[in-house]
Amino acid sequence: MEQHPIPQQISSYQFRLVGDMTLKQFFQLAGGALVSLLFYASPLHPLIKWPFILFFALLGVALAFLPFEERPLEKWIIAFFRSIYSPTIFYWQKVTTQPIFFQEEAPTPSERIVAPQGEEALKNYLSSSGPKSPFLSTLESAEQSFLSKITSLFGGVFSASTPSVPADQVSAANRQKQQLAIPKTEPTLMPASLRPRVVVEERAVEARIPGAQVTTSGVAPTVGSYGPISGQEAQFAPEAAPPLPPTTPNTIVGQILEETGKIIEGAILEIRDAAGRPVRALKSNKLGHFMIVTPLMNGRYEVIIEKEGFTFEQIVFEASGEIIPPIVIKAKARPQTIISEQEAAVPAQLTN
Repeated sequence: MEQHPIPQQISSYQFRLVGDMTLKQFFQLAGGALVSLLFYASPLHPLIKWPFILFFALLGVALAFLPFEERPLEKWIIAFFRSIYSPTIFYWQKVTTQPIFFQEEAPTPSERIVAPQGEEALKNYLSSSGPKSPFLSTLESAEQSFLSKITSLFGGVFSASTPSVPADQVSAANRQKQQLAIPKTEPTLMPASLRPRVVVEERAVEARIPGAQVTTSGVAPTVGSYGPISGQEAQFAPEAAPPLPPTTPNTIVGQILEETGKIIEGAILEIRDAAGRPVRALKSNKLGHFMIVTPLMNGRYEVIIEKEGFTFEQIVFEASGEIIPPIVIKAKARPQTIISEQEAAVPAQLTN
């Protein structure tokens, strides 16, 4: 599997000696050649020194020019020795001393006790704080008189005490039934001479004028009203299929052609349901093909086609949860005015 490319160094510039060879690669290659040269100059037996000569020479070349898995060989060598000598087994040892964060106690809030003599001392201090101005004394006296009036109004409510009644009197009072005399009211009769009279006037029905005709007009069907869909049944043809035929149920594809079989480009198609509501709108491409991707709901639909210079009949088809074959739509003959204009334009171009 190809790994993600290693990010290149963009912060530092690496000096290159020859071509793509960097200074680091040159030192690696030169180091391998130097070690091989030292073994070559040593007085060892050829069977011993020649394997070392070839090994260090090839090692220098591999360090400089042979990456493995898109990484330099020196990275693999360093990772190998690091994995060999790094510890792989760890032992847990219980610590005898408890951590300090378990020894700290949360500070308890100190409760402030207020002596009962504190309010009296505060009142005495405020009263003996110094001479008051006449304005403040007048204001305080007015406030005191206002508060005394308010307390006198509600004093009876708060100071009234419920009288104590013996239990035998309460039970006797509950047993005694009080009869209330409800006065009876009799309706007053009004004499017949004083009653108001209600007179209802009736007008005679006007006679109809002889010979008058009543005309009735039919009500036009409103857009979106439910009713039967009328139109030409869709014609299916495999030749009208686009390069990718339909594979999803209730999706329509097809092609729009002239009466002579020529392709009509840029025709606007509007698909309406049985209620007359537009559900899709699309346009034919350069090859005259049209296609919808989102499936339609089951039911009958009508297709209205519009293209300048052509007339089309409404196409009716039914979606029943199955794959609909490609539909071919052919336009009627062009109007004579358009044909005559095109024929008149051709000689004008030839004369020019």
